[in-house]
Amino acid sequence: MPDFIRRVPEGEDRERRVCGTCGFVDYQNPRVIVGSVVAHDGRILLCRRAIEPRLGFWTLPAGYMELGETMQAGAQREAWEEARARIILDGVLGLYSISRIGQVR
Repeated sequence: MPDFIRRVPEGEDRERRVCGTCGFVDYQNPRVIVGSVVAHDGRILLCRRAIEPRLGFWTLPAGYMELGETMQAGAQREAWEEARARIILDGVLGLYSISRIGQVR
C-alpha cells in the first residue's frame, strides 16, 4: 500500500498528496455534479433519495458526471437512472461552485 505524504511537488505551488516511494502525485479535483429541473404539465419532477446522504429526502434528479460524458448527456442519464424519465434539455439553468465540499454543480 502506498504511503502518501503531503508536500509541494516540484514545479507546483500548493501541497498535494505524494507517494513517498515513487513520487506519484495524487491530484484530487472537484467532483462535477449534473442534474436537471424537469417541468411537465406545470409540475416539477422530484426523486426520493434511496441512499445516504439524506436518505428519504426529496431532490432533483442529479448525480456525478461520468468520464467521456457531456454535461447534457450526464443530466439526461441521471434523470433516466433516478426517475426513468427521458428528458430533452433546453439550456443551462445555472453553474455553482461549492468549494467547501469540492463540487461543481
